[in-house]
Amino acid sequence: MTHWLVLRLWEAEVTSVPANLLLLRQGEETLFDRTLRMVEAYPDLADHLAITERAMDVLDMLRQHYQGNDDERAISHLGIRVFNGFATAWKLMASGYYQAATLILRDIIETTNLVNAFHVDRALVEKWRKADRKILKRDFGPAAVRKILDEAAGLGKSRREEIYIKFSTLAGHPTLDGFAMLRPKGMEAHIGPFSDLTALRAVVEEMGMLAPQAGFAFCIYLDTSLGACRQTAHYFMTGAMEYSGKYLGKPYSTEERAEVDRLFGVPPAGSHMRRVGASPP
Repeated sequence: MTHWLVLRLWEAEVTSVPANLLLLRQGEETLFDRTLRMVEAYPDLADHLAITERAMDVLDMLRQHYQGNDDERAISHLGIRVFNGFATAWKLMASGYYQAATLILRDIIETTNLVNAFHVDRALVEKWRKADRKILKRDFGPAAVRKILDEAAGLGKSRREEIYIKFSTLAGHPTLDGFAMLRPKGMEAHIGPFSDLTALRAVVEEMGMLAPQAGFAFCIYLDTSLGACRQTAHYFMTGAMEYSGKYLGKPYSTEERAEVDRLFGVPPAGSHMRRVGASPP
């Protein structure tokens, strides 16, 4: 008996779950299958999902190898949060809930910015861990974290606020502009999930562009003296470089690609490779 049939028989016996909720789930599965067919038909969708998977590999590797103290566990757990965010966003968009998926992506933006701030000043990790609600709001709210990152870059105000506002307007807060994400193309607002290539492509693209940012933010903490971490870092970084040239308008040169291969490829016997982003001795 197939797993699918067993699941159907089990659902038929679950009388405590309202029938309409079971029907809704069946509809979501139908839309999920339709999404898979669209991904097969449009290579750009597959590319955005592929770089997302590579970033998730980094997050999983960090979970396994970055637990040495309270600060490391905090960063590792934030990585778990982002991993779960990508998984949830994919499940939602593939099942026809595009606005809800976008809301999850906003959380990934906020978490990634926080982890980048920790890289700017490692002392912020402990401060964040021990902060009360007042300090969390004052020093680690989205605007405060963006200020830390902009000041560290020294290039003036970045587009971080603009991006955060876009996600907040479309999904994070109830707004008129957000109603657009409830409408299949050329139709009125739809209650429940729906399948729409334009909406799917827009949300998958946003996730794909966010994945390299999240991956780099956490990849910095991987200890590449460990073979598994080194391989994961290399796989992610080569994919991110390819994706950057194809979709972000920032191509990497042959020399830059070769340098990544040199740093994170298979090391010569007896060599010791350092953590990604660590300062040289």
